Amino acid sequence: MFSTFALVGFNAKATPLPLVHGPVTINWTVEQQKLDDAAQYPGAGKTNYLGSGKNRETNVLQNYKFTFTSVNYKNVQILSLLANSLNTNFPAGTKLETDGSTLFVVEGTNFIDISSVVTATTMDPIRFGLDSTVTTSKASGTTSSSKGNDTGKQIIIVNYDDSGTTTTDGTKTTFTFVGESAFTDSGSSTTSTNFVVKGKESGSFTVHGVGYGSIRNTPSNIQGTIVGAASGTYTIAE
Repeated sequence: MFSTFALVGFNAKATPLPLVHGPVTINWTVEQQKLDDAAQYPGAGKTNYLGSGKNRETNVLQNYKFTFTSVNYKNVQILSLLANSLNTNFPAGTKLETDGSTLFVVEGTNFIDISSVVTATTMDPIRFGLDSTVTTSKASGTTSSSKGNDTGKQIIIVNYDDSGTTTTDGTKTTFTFVGESAFTDSGSSTTSTNFVVKGKESGSFTVHGVGYGSIRNTPSNIQGTIVGAASGTYTIAE
């Protein structure tokens, strides 16, 4: 399941957490233009005169300055950005988590929808691993057990766009983050004669990437990582 990192949609209300889930850690460096072609002197510039008469010279000096800032964006900053985009306030203790294939905001024992702002696509998965299943038939019925382990890599494209929402402060954020996700995944399950599946899953992923766009109306370049892990057990009656 860790072959994808798809930020897909949920219901627009708080929903109970999936059984398999775990923390996400975002660590980005965001570079933004601070001064862009900013004049040092007001008006037409600073004027100096040299000489007199026909030899008099008029010199106009104007310096233009360019500077940028570098800001660290971690989970706190991303949650603040999401709260602004969704025009809401997240309570203390709100977290970013994953089930291995989706990203969501967690409040207590529920997760909430961010799909109106964040979407993603995945491309070109490359996998290596082994899955095995043993099926046993007896007079009492058929049972099976499965287990598997795999690793892989794939390209992910994450789009953040709140242009269609009413943000808290009135600013807009639109950017794209592109990277390569390296993942691991392991799991096992058993199926009883009455078709009850019990299983467990665990895995992790690390996305290294870069991005570009605008954050709160400010042009921004992005580079860094998204790291996630999830684990848990489940029971399904087929």
